[in-house]
Amino acid sequence: MSDIDDDCHPAQALPIGTHTAGEKPQDGLQYLSLVHSEASYIPDVMAVDRSMFDLTSDVAEPRDQSNRLSFPPALINKQVHKFSKLRQYCSRMQKLHPNKLQGEELELTISKKTFDEQPCLSLVLSLSQVSVFELLDYIQEICLSSEEKSRIPTSVSSWIFSLLCVIDKPVPMDYMAIIRAVGRRCAVLSSDLLTSLDPKDLNASSDEPHFQYLVLFILVCHYFQQLDLLEEFGLSSNSS
Repeated sequence: MSDIDDDCHPAQALPIGTHTAGEKPQDGLQYLSLVHSEASYIPDVMAVDRSMFDLTSDVAEPRDQSNRLSFPPALINKQVHKFSKLRQYCSRMQKLHPNKLQGEELELTISKKTFDEQPCLSLVLSLSQVSVFELLDYIQEICLSSEEKSRIPTSVSSWIFSLLCVIDKPVPMDYMAIIRAVGRRCAVLSSDLLTSLDPKDLNASSDEPHFQYLVLFILVCHYFQQLDLLEEFGLSSNSS
């Protein structure tokens, strides 16, 4: 076990063994030493491999005005697979973060400006499930509200992606309702942005907001198994 020092780094509280790098721990104390060492190397900010979004040959383009969203199976399979692997990584890293932030603390600091900055890995990994869904609820009600469309925080899609990475499954029904609301807003925003673009300017880059929102909608539908949302937007579960 360890305490947290003033810089939010693990501080030794109980005796731990001496572990030699590269060798298998021989007892519990050496294992604690390994955990302590790994925790000290966790970065505050982690950049997701953006290649997971880059599928230039699988550009999602509007088909017609009644069915503006479309995505090929290759896009679905790749996003869901890489998202699953990233969630496994986050799950391992969470075990190295003993502190849990509470929702009351978040209320004092959260605002729309928060989502203009990229999410911090150490913060996201330390959030309780209650706090994760309080943030998602704030995002779908305030940041992605149709009444606030002219002022969507610049990094809100990164925040949604990061928060989805640390959601425990199975998801309770009341929490799933929040995920579904976020998915709906992402679908609407992606469709609206696609409609406003000239086809010549359509780009499958991960930097394009319409593509980021589309990926988030895919994850809500296919990873969290909310396939009925596809029907709401005139799509089938086997979009192609």
